[in-house]
Amino acid sequence: MKNLLPALLFIISILLFSAAVVSAASDTIPGTLRSYATIHSIGIEWDITGDDDHDATCQAQYRKQGTGTWKQAMLLFRVDFNGFNGFAGSILFLEPAGIYEVLLNLVDPDGGVDNRIETVATRAVPIKPASGRMLHVVPGSGGGSGSVSSPFQGIAAAQAVAQPGDVFLLHAGNYNGESGEILFYASGASDKHIVWQGAGDGDVVLQDTLRIGADYIWLEGLHIVAGGNGLLTHWSHTPAEVVMTRNNFTNCHNCINLNHGGTNWYITDNVIVGDVDPASGSFGGEGIELNHSSGHVVAYNSITHVADGISYPHRNCDIYGNEIFDVADDGIEPDYGYANNRIWANRISGAYHNGISFQPMNGAPWYILYNQVAAPLESAMKFRSPVDRALIAHNTFVGWQGVQKFGSNSLLAVQSNNNLYISVNDWYAWENGNGGLPDWRTNLDYDGFDWGGHVYAIKWGERYSDLASFTAATGLEPHAIRIDKNTCFATFDVPAEPPASVPLQYMTLQNGCNAVDAGIVLPNINEDFTGMAPDLGAYEIGAPLPHYGPREDTGFPKRKTTIPPLLPLLLLKNEVE
Repeated sequence: MKNLLPALLFIISILLFSAAVVSAASDTIPGTLRSYATIHSIGIEWDITGDDDHDATCQAQYRKQGTGTWKQAMLLFRVDFNGFNGFAGSILFLEPAGIYEVLLNLVDPDGGVDNRIETVATRAVPIKPASGRMLHVVPGSGGGSGSVSSPFQGIAAAQAVAQPGDVFLLHAGNYNGESGEILFYASGASDKHIVWQGAGDGDVVLQDTLRIGADYIWLEGLHIVAGGNGLLTHWSHTPAEVVMTRNNFTNCHNCINLNHGGTNWYITDNVIVGDVDPASGSFGGEGIELNHSSGHVVAYNSITHVADGISYPHRNCDIYGNEIFDVADDGIEPDYGYANNRIWANRISGAYHNGISFQPMNGAPWYILYNQVAAPLESAMKFRSPVDRALIAHNTFVGWQGVQKFGSNSLLAVQSNNNLYISVNDWYAWENGNGGLPDWRTNLDYDGFDWGGHVYAIKWGERYSDLASFTAATGLEPHAIRIDKNTCFATFDVPAEPPASVPLQYMTLQNGCNAVDAGIVLPNINEDFTGMAPDLGAYEIGAPLPHYGPREDTGFPKRKTTIPPLLPLLLLKNEVE
């Protein structure tokens, strides 16, 4: 027995060491916390070590500084993906230029607690300088003083004397640059953009590619007709805080292209008509290409006749209120993006291939909220591995034949609540040949489905004829409902197979539809619901309808929008500019 004692002690020490290692791996050790903001959103990323069993949680509350009441936000997402281990997430729909306090409460039942308050300021909506010089420009090749009687002859002459805060009024006519480009190289300053603006006396036509090589540039009311590239950034500089608003781009292939990067751009209320035939199915030609850059607001633009409407945000970008129609590939592509890209209240009509693309994700989470997508030939959302955490909520997804087809097993990595998945023709609402069961990331529930007269509702490895059998086999969507598109919608007009155009419309619900009051409450996302509970889909009965596309007349025609009968068009409150 005496000879066995050292061996027993050794075995016990090994077991105790192993238990300590397991415990340490399950414990959570908080690390660096990073925060950032756009005009309406705050993003958080909080590094941790440990929590190998992924059972730690982080609650988030927020309040405007100086107020006493904390408001609940969504839990931060637990992310263990592509080298990031921690918590990440966003607080949305905030006021511009506000100072907010964010209270984070991290708890791991295995060990590890931390509480932090982070103070974050949302960015202001850009405003034009009020005290700078007002100078005049006409087409030409040099000379002038900028006065009304002696305007600068051409943009180059004006730019030679440009100072922060200057407003250059470009009068009607055709403007050219050197070597096929108009280069903006003079930088403004914070609250003192250099403004290049149409004077209002006729069409200001810029016939060459615009090249942005400076910070705090403001372009407004211009008509860019350059074929090929409409706007590019300069290789020598990563331009910041650029405003592109109320411009018209026509016959461009890559219309707004941050090909050499940029940060914190404000791209709003532009009309973009590219040179791509939407019936071609082409993969080339971009409306707004962010080229893996961060901090942008892309809102209220009208985009058509390109391959992809809006592409490649990197991190912390807000994309909302855009009218994207008749495009040859995908509506919005956050492909390869990292944490806290937010896509809400956009209308995508007649995208040939897919509505919103996850091809793939490089970081998480993403937010896909309140979008109407109708009716791509392939899928409402294109998933291509790897895919990780995303909140997909309150979208109306309409597919021509089937709604969610390619890569649908990636839904197991996301949270899908309060959406409508509607097939125009009789087919699976979800089609996933690989099957799969939920893991710690999965939250699929409270969605509405219509598979028409198809014999099967969902294909998930096996084929399921109804939602009850699908839930019994997988545990997914226990509160899902079947709806009938023929009776639920006030307007539902998808007349023909893509690439046929889909009339612009609001696919609102009618009273009496079982999708009304059928959702789940999501803090910071839908607390303003009417009735007993949130409605499914992009539109809440009794709430104002969102506005899509430019908020002011740009002088270019827009396609007519179908308004549901007896339902007034109430625009969401515009940003104060």
